Amino acid sequence: MVNINTTLIAQAINFLFLVFVLAKFAYKPLAKMMEDRKNKIASDLESAEKAKTEAEAIQKECAEKLAAARQEAAAIIEEARKDAQALRDKAVADTKAEQDKIVADAKAAIANDKKAAMDDVRAQVVDLAMAAAGKIIGQKLGTDADKRMAGEIVDSVMGK
Repeated sequence: MVNINTTLIAQAINFLFLVFVLAKFAYKPLAKMMEDRKNKIASDLESAEKAKTEAEAIQKECAEKLAAARQEAAAIIEEARKDAQALRDKAVADTKAEQDKIVADAKAAIANDKKAAMDDVRAQVVDLAMAAAGKIIGQKLGTDADKRMAGEIVDSVMGK
């Protein structure tokens, strides 16, 4: 027959008591601690994923801003080139206009000097012609009519 001894019964009671105590006081806190740890890990993973998504969004935004800044810088450089070219063209045009004005003024001054010199030469030639004609014909010529006639002769000889 089965021999049940008191030690075995005491050990069985102790075991059941230990299981009850552990279940009552140790298992629930241990299970709660494991559940809390599981929730914290899940929360940390979710936070990490959210941080990763935000970092990618920020990186994309920074890349877009950098591209926009580069494009704006290129536009500014191109505008500066156009402005510099316009200034250079204006300076060249101003210099050319000033040069043309100086040349025109010089030509006008030369023409005026030439005309004055020609008028002076003409007057001297008329005076010489009058003096020579006066010596040839033996009388003094000096009236306005004489001078006008001598001027006409000089002009016809000079090709005017």
